[in-house]
Amino acid sequence: MTAKYAFKQSIPIMAGYIVLGMGFGVLLESKGYGVLWAIAMSVFIYAGSMQYVAIDLITGGASMIATALITLMVNARHLFYGISMLDKYKNTGKYKPYLIFSLTDETYSLVCSGEIPEGVDKNKYYFLVSLFDQFYWVLGSVLGSVLGSVLNFNTAGIDFSMTALSLAEIRRGRR
Repeated sequence: MTAKYAFKQSIPIMAGYIVLGMGFGVLLESKGYGVLWAIAMSVFIYAGSMQYVAIDLITGGASMIATALITLMVNARHLFYGISMLDKYKNTGKYKPYLIFSLTDETYSLVCSGEIPEGVDKNKYYFLVSLFDQFYWVLGSVLGSVLGSVLNFNTAGIDFSMTALSLAEIRRGRR
């Protein structure tokens, strides 16, 4: 019951993550980094907008200091998300390290929204939502990388798509 509920709740995230992940995979492929890079970055970094930025940092030869500062600025909002999750993740046991790692804006919204129905294991629900969301991102990244290697098309503008999306979200949050 918990897995079915977590999957159902995560379907809207799936739609967005597959599309955005594909954009990332296509862009990464266009810069000469194949599907293994898409998998590795999406499994170990898993930071959406930062992954888009990382492509330019990798291909542009950015220093470690510049990379660290940019990463901090792009992901600083997670400090506040993390603080607000202290009570919610307090007794999550073996799931806790992964829950901390995999906390994204969209996962945060699912974990914090509404009451969890009776019969659904709360900690397992948090874990499965986080796992499903990361799987969707990895899947999108892989699909995009494969698509980018098969189809030859102009990728101009894809690198700006995540920046534009982030700016739109920031603006929406100020209303």
